[in-house]
Amino acid sequence: MTYRWSLPMALILLWAAPALAEDVALTFAAPPAKTAAATPEAKHGTVSLSFTPKPAHSPRPPAPVIQVVRHALEALFHGNSDSLVARAVGRAEGTRTAEGGYTAAYYGHVDPGNHKWNLGSFSYQHGAKSPAEADAKQLKRLYNQALELRHQASQHQLSLSLAEELNGIDLANQAPLAALDRGYIDWLAVAKQQAMDERDRILWARTRAFLDPDSGYWDAPGLGNTLESIRWDQARRQQAVQQAIELD
Repeated sequence: MTYRWSLPMALILLWAAPALAEDVALTFAAPPAKTAAATPEAKHGTVSLSFTPKPAHSPRPPAPVIQVVRHALEALFHGNSDSLVARAVGRAEGTRTAEGGYTAAYYGHVDPGNHKWNLGSFSYQHGAKSPAEADAKQLKRLYNQALELRHQASQHQLSLSLAEELNGIDLANQAPLAALDRGYIDWLAVAKQQAMDERDRILWARTRAFLDPDSGYWDAPGLGNTLESIRWDQARRQQAVQQAIELD
């Protein structure tokens, strides 16, 4: 539509609205749907303007970082025979005292299960000339097994506490198959979904790691092959690991 203005009328409008182009806040929102004919006020330019700023675009928040462990693995193995791993597992094996000293079994003893000669903190029975050499060999083996436990925990997006990890390492020393292949970490992931405290879920996971996943039966002949006998042994070892943690 084209409007024709007389000169006096244009001057009046310029005096009444001195800075219309500069003062109007523009909006870039989509126009509203077409409605009925505009009212007379709308025809003459009485428009309700919005001065609310358009919200800034918020970037997508970053994905949460899963913290798998709360401590450096090297710190657990630092000190070789005097490391926390050696003292915790040795305490469970009966080769070390609660304070980290050495028992007679450290210097050699016969394994009650398979009757092999055990040596060192970890009851190593794969050939060593001294307890120190036995410890060095088993520490290297356990370090690699600890890495595997951490890898499995990462797959479950689990954050392992110090007690949970040390009990996994101790279980790997006692029964590698139970710790690494039959699901200590898997059972621990299940236990963390239940109303259990830390000690209960560790014991629950350690015990169930001796279940044969194919047959569904217990597979721990050296521990009696019953729930009660396996649970008792795992509770004993768990308590020994905890003593080492508390005295560290």
